[in-house]
Amino acid sequence: MSAHIGQYEGLFLINAAHAGGNWDAARQEVEHILGRANAEVLHLRKWDERRLAYPIDGHKRGVYALAFFRCEGPKVAGIERDVQLSANIIRVLITKADHLALADVEQMVPQQPVVDEHSGRGHRRSHDRQPDRAADASAEPEMTA
Repeated sequence: MSAHIGQYEGLFLINAAHAGGNWDAARQEVEHILGRANAEVLHLRKWDERRLAYPIDGHKRGVYALAFFRCEGPKVAGIERDVQLSANIIRVLITKADHLALADVEQMVPQQPVVDEHSGRGHRRSHDRQPDRAADASAEPEMTA
């Protein structure tokens, strides 16, 4: 009995020191991991290089590689395990992508950070920030014994 073959999207976070200097080697490592799972690679490209929001295993920068592939569902766990064992791939996020056509995938571009006009640095808009919990606590009535 064969397992259902699905289409998946994988976002691989690669050590910037490894991928920045030699993208072909980083690409081959991702292809090797997908090949071990007998995945059919539909599309694989360098997505973006960014400073990480927080250090991951001592890495402050990372290169994102976006891959679309087909494989059997149970083999996704093997891909994730191989990423954990890799010295150059820091993390991976794999989601189902049966709803996407290859033409849509090829047209995707990375989202650029919002740039502050005054400082020139990227930031989150104020309405995107989480509410201050201390301010919320003061609005609640106190319980008396």
